[in-house]
Amino acid sequence: MNDFDKYLKKQAQNENTEVPESVHRKIEQTLTLLPEKESTIKHIRVFPRIAAAAACLVFVMLFLLPNVSVTYAKALEQIPVIGEIVRVVTVRNYFYSDGKHEMDIDVPKVEGDDSSADYINKDVSALTTALVNQFYKDLELSNNSGYGSVNVDYEVVSNTQRWFTLKLHVTEIAASSNSYYVFYHIDKKLGKIVELGDLFKTDAYTDVLAMQIKKQMKERMAQDKNAVYWVNDSEIGEEFSCVKADSNFYWNEDGDLVIVFDKYEVGPGSMGTPEFVIEKERIKNILKPDFHDIIG
Repeated sequence: MNDFDKYLKKQAQNENTEVPESVHRKIEQTLTLLPEKESTIKHIRVFPRIAAAAACLVFVMLFLLPNVSVTYAKALEQIPVIGEIVRVVTVRNYFYSDGKHEMDIDVPKVEGDDSSADYINKDVSALTTALVNQFYKDLELSNNSGYGSVNVDYEVVSNTQRWFTLKLHVTEIAASSNSYYVFYHIDKKLGKIVELGDLFKTDAYTDVLAMQIKKQMKERMAQDKNAVYWVNDSEIGEEFSCVKADSNFYWNEDGDLVIVFDKYEVGPGSMGTPEFVIEKERIKNILKPDFHDIIG
């Protein structure tokens, strides 16, 4: 036990550790939300006791101790990532493996009391449930032949006082492979879900962004002979013409707008999931005033 741990223990012993009624309610809510043990399916990992123990440990560390010990609560405030930890948690993992077929799906939950968090959680649940059901349907039809996999992981791209972005990455492999992203954005200031089209004053933004993206596509192809995008009268694939109101995006650390495309959306599979950075100076004049503080 290091000196800091000893200090916390000593302080906790000297303080009133009576658990408030609000904490009792949180404990009951946490236990209620723990997933029930599902029916056992061959090759699926199910760790109900471990999951329950981990959930209780997280609850004690993040909720119970801060409520019964002022010293511990102040110590937690000094940890810069604590806000992100309590905002998004993995509530379930679907796993299956038989050597030929594999499924590994992490299901995140955004913790919050507003409708934006509820919307994201419902949409994520619907998407992952559909992927799980499709996996088992394909598995049954395969009759234990061939190969296939589905993987879903996620990343909190941004979680500031103003903005929150959650990114889901889905990869499916069967006869061919496919990869795509699903982005969710919450404007904390406005208290609502935001899509790309919501950021701009008029629909003219589609032409501005498309022009910048096409320029970068041409530059990349000129610099790399292996780079191929569906632009310049492309004979293969559907030529890229414009971005859509619900196109994937995120803000980078410099305040620039990054447009993200799925695999096969603007080029062959060899190009993966390309991203294009639109410098903030290029969009400042067409951006709604509400979002100027984001780009700085």
